[in-house]
Amino acid sequence: MIEKTIALEGIDPVDIYGQNNVNIGLMEHMFPKLKIVTRGATLKVIGADEETSRFALRFDALVQYYHKYGHVSTEVVGQLFSGTPKDEAPVDKDIIVFGNNGVIVRARTPNQQKLVELYDTHDLLFAVGPAGSGKTYTAIALAVRALRNKEVKRIILTRPAVEAGEKLGFLPGDMKEKLDPYLQPLYDALNDMIPAARLTKFMDEGTVQIVPLAYMRGRTLDNAAVILDEAQNTTLPQIKMFLTRMGRNAKFIVTGDATQIDLPHPSDSGLVRAVEMLARVKGIGVVRFDKKDIIRHQLVNHIVDAFEKILQPMNKAITKTCFNFERQRSLYVGKVRDVYDIDGRYLAMVVTDRISAFDVVLPRGIPYKGQVLNQIASRFLDATRDVCPNWKIASPDPMVTVGYRCEPFPVEMIVRGYLTGSSWRDYKAGAREICGVAIPDGMREHQRFDHPIITPTTKAELGLHDENISREQIVASGLVGEEDYALLERYAMQLFECGTAMAAERGLILVDTKYEFGKLDGEITLIDEIHTPDSSRYFYADCYRERFERGEQQRQLSKEFVREWLMDNGFQGRPGERAPEMTDEIVEGISRRYVELYENITGETFAPASDSDVPGRIEANINNMIARLR
Repeated sequence: MIEKTIALEGIDPVDIYGQNNVNIGLMEHMFPKLKIVTRGATLKVIGADEETSRFALRFDALVQYYHKYGHVSTEVVGQLFSGTPKDEAPVDKDIIVFGNNGVIVRARTPNQQKLVELYDTHDLLFAVGPAGSGKTYTAIALAVRALRNKEVKRIILTRPAVEAGEKLGFLPGDMKEKLDPYLQPLYDALNDMIPAARLTKFMDEGTVQIVPLAYMRGRTLDNAAVILDEAQNTTLPQIKMFLTRMGRNAKFIVTGDATQIDLPHPSDSGLVRAVEMLARVKGIGVVRFDKKDIIRHQLVNHIVDAFEKILQPMNKAITKTCFNFERQRSLYVGKVRDVYDIDGRYLAMVVTDRISAFDVVLPRGIPYKGQVLNQIASRFLDATRDVCPNWKIASPDPMVTVGYRCEPFPVEMIVRGYLTGSSWRDYKAGAREICGVAIPDGMREHQRFDHPIITPTTKAELGLHDENISREQIVASGLVGEEDYALLERYAMQLFECGTAMAAERGLILVDTKYEFGKLDGEITLIDEIHTPDSSRYFYADCYRERFERGEQQRQLSKEFVREWLMDNGFQGRPGERAPEMTDEIVEGISRRYVELYENITGETFAPASDSDVPGRIEANINNMIARLR
């Protein structure tokens, strides 16, 4: 007779012994000649040498099974102890891991299954979609499986702690205690899949790490399953930093929901742009979850539906109008605006949801963009009426302004207070003169001019490019008379001064803008939009100096972010170039950015107009306005 002692290390004995030692009872039934004694995490087996060794082999197979799947059942014990040591209980193919207390983690929806399948063939995965769709839980299950199968040596889970800066400074405790509430969902998932004692050991020795995103900088992550959760709250530089941590034999999963951005400025989120840029890269997979994947309470689906009706009217952008009003003479279609001539005396300008960049109209409209631009322009037209006469009579609809028809000048007056945008790109390429205005050597991007300068351009037809032109060329060619041009310059500078003061009240810097003028009954009159994010560029005043001194990019309120996205995707409107695909996420992100622009520029909360029948609403409001103009 011999006595053999087996120690369970890092395992809760109940997981092996079973509740009330039911598994031990089953082992004793299958090895009746042995005496089995359990005391805590130690198991003693007493019996003949050959029988004891045979039991030890079976028990070792059981422990290995537990390490692989995190769970054993009486059925598994029965199969392992009645077969040969190499036998292993069959496992359902859709099961990812066996969790604690009988929890079985499996792919429950087609997109969860797609994530599981792509994990085997891709080193980087993006899983994007609504809350409750199982993105993070499935990703963590895959990481736990990889660790159990010894495919990786560690699991690293990270989240951007959006509120974990100065705003948490008043909370008691060390940094871990301050950050734990933001990381708790990750702990919850792990606690479902790894026994508590073993998880504690893993975390103590660094096999499992849960850290805020900021702590990832400078690391190289080899032999690891790494998950970035809540990625919608990362900026583009942050998500780039994370992705470039990937080392040898690493698996990365990025999860996020673009509709739940908690950043102070939602448009700063880097998730949507990262997915758009990397989706076609070999070795990178994208799984787009949707409301059909939601497996929480049945009400969650109804909640998602309700919010989608408000936040995602992607198919209701107005990109074209074709009205036929009483007394209508003509229709002019510009890059963004459709202008209806009424009686040759009035214009009804519909600001559509079209968006243009590099003088090209992009393939999809942006919900609420037209309303944003029209309401900002209407506000500034009213506010600057004492500086310069303008064309506006009224704004009868959130997307419409009605005013007097003026004879437009064939030039646009662009006022620049800072060297940025296209002027900086020209300057960087070696130009030291813009539209006849000399620019000194030694200037830096975003540097303020000693005095604002005027750099006029010609007004191009749809599909053509505006061209820089000097004052001397304008006057010499007869495009504008010398006396009129002097007044255009004076009005432009006065309007810019007024806009600068109004921007300062909102903590902004008016960087540059364009003005268009015409004549009404012989009087020079401001026409079109004014001080909108499409026609103007704003910087945030509070961080301008610090960013400039560091040589960093400025935080902007303008359409420049659209141009940057296009350039990142290889498009600048040059011959032969094709605009990149505008996914729903891209369109939604741009829409949110325009709403953000409105609220920052005006200081008011944006109130979306009814979208049940926008064309019908616009037509009715313009007809009512025409009737009042008789």
